Amino acid sequence: MSRRSSKMKRVLSRLFKERQIYHRSDGVVHFISMSAKTQIALAVVVLAAAVWVAYSSVNVVFKEQIIVAKERERLVMQTNLSKRLHEAQKAYDDVNYLNNTIEREFDETMDDIWSRHRMLANMVERKAGIDQLLDTQADGLSAAGGPNGQKPTNGNRIMIDIAPGEPTPRQSRMSVLRKEAAAEAAIDKQKAAEDGLAAGAIESMEEAAADLYLEQLLLLASVEEKTAKEIDEFRRVIDSTGVSPDALITPAKISNIVLAQGGPFINPTNDDGEPVKFFQHANRTAALIDELNAVESTLNHLPLSSPLTVARRYTSGFGIRRDPINGRHSSHYGIDFAAPWASPVTATAAGVVKFAGTRSGFGRVVEIDHGNGFVTRYAHMSRITVKARQKVNLHDKVGELGSSGRSTGPHVHYEIMFKKRPINPRRFIEAGRYVFES
Repeated sequence: MSRRSSKMKRVLSRLFKERQIYHRSDGVVHFISMSAKTQIALAVVVLAAAVWVAYSSVNVVFKEQIIVAKERERLVMQTNLSKRLHEAQKAYDDVNYLNNTIEREFDETMDDIWSRHRMLANMVERKAGIDQLLDTQADGLSAAGGPNGQKPTNGNRIMIDIAPGEPTPRQSRMSVLRKEAAAEAAIDKQKAAEDGLAAGAIESMEEAAADLYLEQLLLLASVEEKTAKEIDEFRRVIDSTGVSPDALITPAKISNIVLAQGGPFINPTNDDGEPVKFFQHANRTAALIDELNAVESTLNHLPLSSPLTVARRYTSGFGIRRDPINGRHSSHYGIDFAAPWASPVTATAAGVVKFAGTRSGFGRVVEIDHGNGFVTRYAHMSRITVKARQKVNLHDKVGELGSSGRSTGPHVHYEIMFKKRPINPRRFIEAGRYVFES
């Protein structure tokens, strides 16, 4: 270490020899003596200052680069954040649009479904109400039985075939309607929105709605077909009496509350211009239900029953016969039923009592106006239990069986007059059998 120290001292003594600095001021020369130590100290100070300046310069340069890098990084982060915010906003807008689209489609679909449901419910309820009235009438006719009192062999209320069947039975329209409904439902499925976001959800909803539409249409078509079948059967029942149904059935007026609407006619069509099957069937079914209601009202006031619901015996027919008192040929404009004395004589249909009293040859007699030109007469009774202008329904008691007037024994003489002309009551009683007997 001593050698190194000596060598260092020698180097420093050569580099920093004692020096004098002379300067002249006011003609006087002055000098400053600078020892080696002073020179070394001054060199150290100068070197330290130079190092500090260099360090500061480098530090400033690096800090500027760091600031620029950080600013660049900040801008990149801001750009990425803006991009993500934009993407998030777009995703929110897409979701919001999807929700609005699905909600709009759902509301429209539900409105359509609910509108069809109201129509269906209204028609089914009205059809059920009419069927209940027909069932009540059928039960009443069943209680009276046939002309000789025969009762139905079972409880079915299905009408028997009163006209020859067609050589080739008409194919049920349900299979055709099912194909038509399926085709229209398929068109509805294709109407799903093409937007990629909503297409899947709307397509699923459209498929479910189309399947429900198919079931609704088939139910409506079933009601239409059953109603048309009943109308046809009951018209044939009326025709079997010898009176044309067209002369009795008042043309139906639309009474369907749901369909009681207004406005200009606009044919409902889908995108392909095909008329909507449901509304076609709805209009037809509503008209058929109104027609069935008119038919039911006609049947309710049509004398299809026997005037006696108790055990009885058919004793005299309609037309030319041998008079039971003088034995001569005479016209008989009614039919006679024998039964125990005071058996209840009942109205054969709803109506209003037109006359209740005595008539020559008939004894105690009641006449009932049933509307549509029909009047029924019940004669030879022992007692009358109704008054003129009194309303009666099917099988309401009007009197008691007897032998008043020109009679040979206890019986009831029963007539039907259509527009003041007598008509054979047996045909009406036989027609009434078709309403309850299978």
